Order: sequence, then structure tokens, then C-alpha cells
Amino acid sequence: MSNPSWVSPRMERGIVWLFVAAGAVMGLTLALPGVRAAIGIATGDGGFSLLTDAEVEHSAAAGGAGIASARYESAWVVATVLSTGARTLLVLGASFGALTVLITVGAVVLFFLLLLWRRPFHRALVLATQVAGCALLVGGILSAGLSGLGRMMAADELNPAAGEVFVVGTSFDLVWALVGLGVLALSLVFSRGIRLQRDTEGLV
Repeated sequence: MSNPSWVSPRMERGIVWLFVAAGAVMGLTLALPGVRAAIGIATGDGGFSLLTDAEVEHSAAAGGAGIASARYESAWVVATVLSTGARTLLVLGASFGALTVLITVGAVVLFFLLLLWRRPFHRALVLATQVAGCALLVGGILSAGLSGLGRMMAADELNPAAGEVFVVGTSFDLVWALVGLGVLALSLVFSRGIRLQRDTEGLV
């Protein structure tokens, strides 16, 4: 398939390099909060969210919109003293989350580089997508699980000082695991493309 006449090879390479740079910047931007959270929690200056069911104070409305009932769902907490176990779990959860993002973005950047080198179907891409898929699947579960356990321990330890307002529980999103399965399926597509490319070499 030929490129439009107004798209020069230099412009094409520039566009791909733009995507590579954008992917790297986005990866660092997405991973930075997790890195900062891990460092902050480890040093005692960072905060983390805890589930709560504390009521929101309200009064009867004299007129117009009013509140029948309201509760907070989460609270941002900076704890001065936590057990080593809770702090370690929170740090590990944030670290696995940041590492998962970096590995995934690395696979995307590699894909763009292979496009730049005109080798979109390459074994390295299959390996990269497999690593990214496993990272999203396993890393996402580890991040959510470790962070969840850490938050539960922290809520239990902080409840006496907070009037038992924190819920000893956690919530997590399965989207990362589903995306990981999708990326693993994509690696099968790339593997199939490599076999087809090998089979058709010399036929054209």
C-alpha cells in the first residue's frame, strides 16, 4: 500500500517519532503518581484513600434543593504512624501499579519503533505484548490486592483515633485484568501475522 503523494518518508518518520515521544511522555505521566505515592507512603509524608461510611452533616432546607441523606465514600488520609506491614503493603501496591504502567507503555513504544523500522510483525512485538498483557493481568491484580490489604490494615489501625469511621474493606476495578486479557489475545494476532508473513515471503 503506497502512501499519499503529499506524505514524504521524512514526514512519515516524523509522525511515528511523534507517537513514540507522546507514548513515553504519557507513560511517565501515568506512572509518576504511583511512584510518588510509593515514595510518600514509605517516607511517611504521603497519603492514601480509605473507605468510609461517615455521614455528611446537613440540615433541613428552608426552600429549594435539600439533602435527605448523605454519606462520604472515601477519605484521603496521611497517617503519622502505621505498622510496618500496612505501610509495606501500601508501598508495594503503588509500586506494582506504576511498574505495570511502565511495562505497558514500553510495549506500545516498541510497537511504534517497529513501525518506524518497517517491521510491524516481529517476534519482539509478540514478546512485548505478552509481557504487557501479563503485567496488566498479574500486576493489576497484585497492585489491587496488596493495596487493598494495606488499606484494610490501615483502616483497622486508624479507626480508634478516628471514631471508627473507616470501613475495614477495599474496592478494586477489574478493567486492568480485562485489558490484560485483550493484550494477550492481541499477541496471538501478531504471532499469526508473523507466520503468515513468513509463509508468503517470496510469493510476491
